Amino acid sequence: MSCPLRAILNHGDKDHLSISDASQGLSSPPAASTKAPSTPPIATTSQQAEPTSHVQPAVKSNSSTGPAPKYPDAAATQLSSAPENDPHKHSITSNNNNNNNGVFNRLLNHPELMFEMVSHLDVDHLLALYSISRDFHGLANSRFTTMILSHARTRAPGSSYIFPFRCYRKLCLRDPALRPNETKPNFQIRHVPSFKWLRMVLFREGVVDGIVACLEQESLMLPAATTLTVKKIWFFMDVSTNERRDGLIRNTDYWTEKDIYLAHLFLMKLDMLFTCPMTGDGDLGLRKMLLAQRSLSSLLRVLRREEMRNTYELIEKVVAWKYEPNDLQRQLNQPIFGVAPNRVGMLQYEGWGRNPGTPFHQIDDLLIWESLRRGLDVPAHYLDMVFYGFIDKKTGLDIWTEDQKREQAEEMERGIRGEDEGVLVAEEDDDDDDYGDNDDDGDDDDYGDDDDYGDDDEVGDAPGSQST
Repeated sequence: MSCPLRAILNHGDKDHLSISDASQGLSSPPAASTKAPSTPPIATTSQQAEPTSHVQPAVKSNSSTGPAPKYPDAAATQLSSAPENDPHKHSITSNNNNNNNGVFNRLLNHPELMFEMVSHLDVDHLLALYSISRDFHGLANSRFTTMILSHARTRAPGSSYIFPFRCYRKLCLRDPALRPNETKPNFQIRHVPSFKWLRMVLFREGVVDGIVACLEQESLMLPAATTLTVKKIWFFMDVSTNERRDGLIRNTDYWTEKDIYLAHLFLMKLDMLFTCPMTGDGDLGLRKMLLAQRSLSSLLRVLRREEMRNTYELIEKVVAWKYEPNDLQRQLNQPIFGVAPNRVGMLQYEGWGRNPGTPFHQIDDLLIWESLRRGLDVPAHYLDMVFYGFIDKKTGLDIWTEDQKREQAEEMERGIRGEDEGVLVAEEDDDDDDYGDNDDDGDDDDYGDDDDYGDDDEVGDAPGSQST
């Protein structure tokens, strides 16, 4: 839409005018009016054969005698006659209307500030703004990659680098600005990240934070940088071939030595959780099975006690991962523990079953191989990984988490209250004895040795015992 038409719509009538309505308005003569128009009318039907660049909408009239003739707005005449070097001619919004003096309309003329503001919005609110605002829609289409990446860097730091959108073609779209990709033949239209890719990144950010939070609730602390390493593990799980997995783990720019140490620390904490004598079952196969899934969201649901809560759900996961059906089961072609026959045992093979017979290279095995290839003595730090978050290496004292400190404070408070209550009870007993002995009547049965308060068998003596 050209700038004069945009200025007219912002200055005059807010309702959109269709092409058919405009043609009808141009073909019909204006209604008679008691006052002659001050500006000349637009072209008549005989002049419509000439091509026009755009259709002028109607302007509402304040006259009560009849509809006013559809004249062009004065603001459009000024903008169309403005020189090309006028900075206000190609502005996104017109400043002639008082409604355009808001903060949002002003920010539309400054794309950098606008994208910085919308980066703090929720993805649903951003999508709603992109859908309902015509001006913001046009601005976002002109710089779609900038908007999506700035939102991802603000809401999910590091995820735009760990999950590059070029590796997720199904989550991309063609550039709305129709910019070509110079690396492709015939200058094909390039692909840019879409809202689906942004939702995927934000979802994975929340899942990783939830996994780390669940481990911390079990007093299994992790460094802050471990979240980025867990995301790299998730990206590794997205790779469908062993060749690419081997090449990815050997990339020293992507997988640094620090990432290898933190990945071992993360796996160590998972093993400590799953082999806990109170909450675990003492088997390391659960960790290998969860890392063989296609997403880490299964690990989060297990840590939250939302999946594998009984033996049936556990066997269902095992069947989908590493079960080999016999000949009779293959002939029957029936689901096994709710798993489709074509998906039984497919998670262990390359491509999640696309290449049966070739086992997948899992992340826990490749981390050990890569640490040996780089000459990293990771086993020498296993004891430090176990003690991390429990003992301070500098002082040798225990490290208390916030939950443990709060529980300790509550126990101390209960202990102090118990001591105070014990002292009060003892003082009350002493007062009762003195009151009973100093009775003026000399009869202290009611307060001293009465069975109801003193040596009553129902309260003082154990069942079946004899009183002396």
